[in-house]
Amino acid sequence: MGGFAIAEKFLSFQGEGIHSGRRAYFIRLFGCNVKCGWCDSKSAWEGAAPETLSAREIAGAALDSGAEIAVVTGGEPCLYDLRPLLRELSARSVSAHLETSGTLPIPEGRGANFAWVALSPKLFCPPRADSLARADELKFIISDPRELSDCERLAEGAGRAKAFWLHPEWSRSVDERLLGALCEFAVSRGGRWRVGWQVHKLYRAR
Repeated sequence: MGGFAIAEKFLSFQGEGIHSGRRAYFIRLFGCNVKCGWCDSKSAWEGAAPETLSAREIAGAALDSGAEIAVVTGGEPCLYDLRPLLRELSARSVSAHLETSGTLPIPEGRGANFAWVALSPKLFCPPRADSLARADELKFIISDPRELSDCERLAEGAGRAKAFWLHPEWSRSVDERLLGALCEFAVSRGGRWRVGWQVHKLYRAR
């Protein structure tokens, strides 16, 4: 059984979405097929991974951290067959959450399932229909108000999602025009549409 190339792993709190504020152990896997220009985790796909660990080693560290949830993120974690890791986390009663672009199939099945899937669609590299349909929440990173119509179209394919978050791209997080457009859009739509924020950045946390 192959190992997982690890960009970093650490204990912090979830800074985004419905589970914001929860104590979380982050497992950032190395590699990405999307490589956004504004990515805040380029170390997850530039250079080389600092270490490679087995599913058992990763799950053991997640359990030892005492976190409520283990967040499998990247880069793009679905480059890997995540089922061995999911089984090891499940065996330790650690709730596994996924953060993905949705551009690849989400590896689940045969006793290996995520408790939560947060999907962040990229408009220049749209998600697969099956991955979009699996998402428990969507997180859109918005740089320009003109992108909102595309976000609304993509959200139509996420029938099970509990929320559609609108986040400003961080370098534009003080752009009053952009923030106003996000607020107006969310208020006018209501329901599952929500404005969000990367709370961990406000706290200067990882």
